Amino acid sequence: EFELELDCVIMALGTSPNPLIKDTTDNLETQKWGGIVADENGATSREGVFAGGDAVTGAATVILAMGAGKKAAEEIDKLLS
Repeated sequence: EFELELDCVIMALGTSPNPLIKDTTDNLETQKWGGIVADENGATSREGVFAGGDAVTGAATVILAMGAGKKAAEEIDKLLS
């Protein structure tokens, strides 16, 4: 057992996005099944908002989700630099 000092925790559980995302997020384009629409860099229809993994593709491998996260991180860094 151990403790971590954290400012924020983002839970990533399940294989589909929480339905609350599309219902509570203005100007966020989603698929009919609730998945978030994102381009190849993870950018969504909301400026400065990125998504990847199962929330975009539906159930897939953790390797694909990690790749999407890495690509989105690169794009976020470009946006903030």
